[in-house]
Amino acid sequence: MCAVPGVAPSEELRALMLRVYAALERADGPTLAELFSAEGHLLLIGSDPQEWVSGPEGVQVFLAQVEEMAGFTMEPGDVVAWSHESAGWVADEPRLVLANGTAVHARVTAVLVIERGHWRIVQWHMSVPQANEEALGYSLPTSVEMIEHYVRADRPDLTPASAPDGTVTIVFSDIESSTVLLERLGDTEFLGMLAWHDRIVRGTAERHRGFVVKSQGDGFMLAFPSAAFALRSALAIRDQIRAGFAGMPIRIRIGLHAGEAIRHADDFYGRTVVIAARISALALGDEILASGLVHELARGLGTFTFGEARATTLKGLDGEFAVYPVLG
Repeated sequence: MCAVPGVAPSEELRALMLRVYAALERADGPTLAELFSAEGHLLLIGSDPQEWVSGPEGVQVFLAQVEEMAGFTMEPGDVVAWSHESAGWVADEPRLVLANGTAVHARVTAVLVIERGHWRIVQWHMSVPQANEEALGYSLPTSVEMIEHYVRADRPDLTPASAPDGTVTIVFSDIESSTVLLERLGDTEFLGMLAWHDRIVRGTAERHRGFVVKSQGDGFMLAFPSAAFALRSALAIRDQIRAGFAGMPIRIRIGLHAGEAIRHADDFYGRTVVIAARISALALGDEILASGLVHELARGLGTFTFGEARATTLKGLDGEFAVYPVLG
């Protein structure tokens, strides 16, 4: 149940957001003008410090920017929409593909009210996420990072999850935007959601011959004796979590990497664990990312499908790494 009586998911507002995306791609000024408020309380916010425009003229500025970017496409993420009486709000993480082929992951939120008999956007915020380290000058620790630091220092015995050659596949996971969920669900429901999430992760890992190395809040580190067991468990966890809790969409992020924990403990705890944690931090909500090594170990089985490799850097590590979205 929702923390506020009367708040409910809104398929109508979800569909409206998709209409906005389509109108943006076409630079369809008349449609956008109809979907946005024409009143003085309209507010549009972007990533640039100058992109804070209010009032009806804000739509004209917005349209000029859209026309300047002609040729881009917007691929919806998992659009979340809620409403309560004559007010509603929508959030999404769409993927923008620019005319030159560059892909950008953005964040969009919109607040809507009923004006003149129809839903109109009164606040629109679209920005490109920036790491705390870049924006603030330092990193704020996440639950996954706290687990990573603990494991590197404590070096737990992973023999029970090791293959005969000493190889262990590591899975890090956490819930996307858990602080936002806390605000939406309230303390009691949020704790219930964490308990539900905990049961899914622990039970699914156990069924796939894995075990929980460490958990912290909504973050988990799991260990498995093979890449196949780890991938099956990750897919099963994601599929159960995406069903949502008490009508609230919940999205998990998962990263996998493998290494030799028994014969090369120093390298394993000094590098393998770090890589797995960093890969999980790159994942979007509802996404599973595997390292190049996990991809190599699993692709010959013919039971898993992967997306195209993405070249990336990992915080605190030299060089470039290939990560593969796990599709199924």
